[in-house]
Amino acid sequence: MRILLVEGTPNILLSMSLGLKERGLDVETAGSLAEASRSLSANQFDAILLDLSLPDSYGLETFHQVRSSVPDTPIVVFTGLSEEDLALAAVEEGAQGHVIKDAVSDEAVHRRLEYAIEKAQVERALQRSEKRLRIILENSYDAFISCDSNWQITDWNRQAETTFGWSKKEALGRPLSSVVPRHLRRQYARRVEQFFEKGDGNILRANYEFQAINQSGKEFPIEFVVFKIKEEIDYRYCAFIRDISQRKKLSHELERIVAERTERLTQSNEELRQFAKIASHDLQEPLRAVQGFANLLAENLQGKVDSDSDDFIRYILDGTQRMQDLIQAVLTHSSIVSDDSSVYETDCSSVIEDVLKNLSATIKDTGATFEIDNLPLVAMERSHLIQLFQNLISNALKYRSERTPQIYITADRSGDMWLFSVRDNGIGIDPRYSDKIFDMFARLHGQTEYSGTGMGLAICKRIVTSHGGTISVESEPGQGSIFLFTLPAVLTNKEHIDNDE
Repeated sequence: MRILLVEGTPNILLSMSLGLKERGLDVETAGSLAEASRSLSANQFDAILLDLSLPDSYGLETFHQVRSSVPDTPIVVFTGLSEEDLALAAVEEGAQGHVIKDAVSDEAVHRRLEYAIEKAQVERALQRSEKRLRIILENSYDAFISCDSNWQITDWNRQAETTFGWSKKEALGRPLSSVVPRHLRRQYARRVEQFFEKGDGNILRANYEFQAINQSGKEFPIEFVVFKIKEEIDYRYCAFIRDISQRKKLSHELERIVAERTERLTQSNEELRQFAKIASHDLQEPLRAVQGFANLLAENLQGKVDSDSDDFIRYILDGTQRMQDLIQAVLTHSSIVSDDSSVYETDCSSVIEDVLKNLSATIKDTGATFEIDNLPLVAMERSHLIQLFQNLISNALKYRSERTPQIYITADRSGDMWLFSVRDNGIGIDPRYSDKIFDMFARLHGQTEYSGTGMGLAICKRIVTSHGGTISVESEPGQGSIFLFTLPAVLTNKEHIDNDE
């Protein structure tokens, strides 16, 4: 530590200088205020030990002159016993301490100087921190207001001036309720007080959206975040406030746009469903006519034409049948719509029983075996569930390998949904097509190899997604396939209450 020792009595100056140097301090001495001023202008010191009774200066004036030249350097005043009141006055004016000549040891003076330096460093750090905080608060996009324990405003930044219209000078000392419309003050105060009454701790935080008022009487919405900070014997409240008028306006506009688009989409979907029904009906009428005349032609010409003509007639009948199947599949796909599934409680186990009965002939022909877990209740219509499982199991039987088909069905709870797995040991699917197979009319094989419309998995996807679920496939060629999909669980009364909260 580098110390400037300013002492007007030569023998004390010498004695004290030697004592401090013995303790490792770098000491420079001055016997008058003029000498001290020259040293201070030429050098920097960690602390000053200052005699207030110098040949060319006396008392507090000495202290003020030294302090004005080096305001950031800690000063410890050095006085006689009879000047203790003078020393105390200097401490009140900003000195970091005082020591009495001939009453304390050199070691005590050393400790006092160390303490003064440490205290000055802490104070400077605190001042820098407060200055940074003030800069942050003054440049904040949020209005900042602090209040005492009686909710009287004690601080008010520039953004608060902009938000509410009162200058800082006008705001200080006013009650915080000044920024709240009169008819809402009691209600808002009760809400905030009730929150803080419940909590205990050094810092408590509450977040609200309130209606505020500015100096001109205009009401506007704000986001109000208030902290209750415990000090030594009392509390202080600090609030950050943001005008959310624009956000509210944008939110309402977004809600209006979403509502309009939802209405248009609903209307468009309904029109598409009606179109699908009408188009399918209109398509089926001429198709049935073609089918009927082709059958009559086949009966009339049986045994009267060559084999090529018989093949042509058979192609016509096969084509019309496929066309009829496609039209029916499109009708089925368009008729699946979202509904209030919470009113349904369908037992998946009984659904699987019905599906296996429907497919009993194919199951018998293929020798397929099944391993099925205890399946849950799900919140969806039974007919949709039958169609979903029947399509997946039919595919597992259709796209079988040379091995005897083995099909495994499991279900695991995942939050408000059930995750189902339908696994088979069939021919598998190239992972490149794992998304494509759920598209309408998607086919990975020729009609002669595997019959079908290409709509089965598209219908499965429509059923699952219309109930808020997802469906995917994991597969490799020759390794079988695992279809994973989620369906809504039947919620208990408690689960309904928890979700509402």
